[in-house]
Amino acid sequence: MTWRSILLTPNVLGKDGVSALSREMARALPSPALIVSLHDDSRTPDFSPVGIEVRGANGSRLAFIAAALNAARHAGSETVVVCSHLHLAPVAKCVSVVIGSTRPTVMLCGIEAWKPLRRFERWALGASEVASISQHTVDRFKAANPKLGGIDVHVCHPGLSATGKPVLGLSSMALIVARMSASERYKGHDTLLDMWPRVVKRHPDAMLVVAGDGDDRARLEARARDLGVARAVKFVGAVSDKALTTLYEQCRFFVMPSRDEGFGLVFLEAMRAGKACIGGTGAAGEIIEHGVTGFVVDPARHGDVEVAVQLLYDDPGMCARYGGGGRERFMAMFTDRHFQTRFAEVVTRPAAATLAPSMPLVPR
Repeated sequence: MTWRSILLTPNVLGKDGVSALSREMARALPSPALIVSLHDDSRTPDFSPVGIEVRGANGSRLAFIAAALNAARHAGSETVVVCSHLHLAPVAKCVSVVIGSTRPTVMLCGIEAWKPLRRFERWALGASEVASISQHTVDRFKAANPKLGGIDVHVCHPGLSATGKPVLGLSSMALIVARMSASERYKGHDTLLDMWPRVVKRHPDAMLVVAGDGDDRARLEARARDLGVARAVKFVGAVSDKALTTLYEQCRFFVMPSRDEGFGLVFLEAMRAGKACIGGTGAAGEIIEHGVTGFVVDPARHGDVEVAVQLLYDDPGMCARYGGGGRERFMAMFTDRHFQTRFAEVVTRPAAATLAPSMPLVPR
């Protein structure tokens, strides 16, 4: 068999954002397609659409590189080579060189691209088609890597399957879905907890439901108790896909005032369910239409976050309108088919000279 597409990814079988993005990228590629995953175990192929094969390296970088180069032996010059994470770009470039194919396509997913690149990553990107999940990520990437400012980066907003129907009922539950990690306190949990005593004072039945888990959960639960809102904040931990869908359906609105999101699939999940959203400035502003589908607020201005929360509790009509608007925006721009069309246009476009003038052809 000759592979028409090879996708290199850190993981594809998990519930994290990179896995979800990798699955959608794979569906957009010509088949038969091979996914070489660094962290997955190919003996558990939970993702197995027709025409797509998964081979996992189970966390071994040597096994991953060997699998990628072995895949090159079964590829032709027309094979599409794609990489869903910047750190794997050098391997993707080597594979494309081995098979003599066109330039590989590398996706910038967020925070990993907001730092100065290592020399082999610079070399790989300088000879690749580059796409990004958001304009915010493009801007942060170029600010951190001014020598790569001449690279043409194509924005491909991710999408989700258009399953289910919107549920416009208005409960008293606000929802945040985010990992609680001591290294990722930018998600906005503390901001919400700090304001929740005032929210409850104005709306006694207001309930903040926190979905997700992590090493910072115990601290946040203790903080809720110290603030006297333990009964008004419910930590539900990691939940199944079915339970998460129910939470989106039951909530009044979704809120995640994060400072540093590369994109934010959780906003799409909420909009798909017909819920108004509150997000932080940055990538969320590319998803949420301020004053139409929700609010885009500055996370550093805690008062602005609280005003948005109080408004959606105060005004049921506004909450319902924003939720309906969010569902319409999701269906018009952010379904999986929209993403697959956008991404397919990037990987099939003719090779272009996007190399920055100061970019060396070999790493040094």
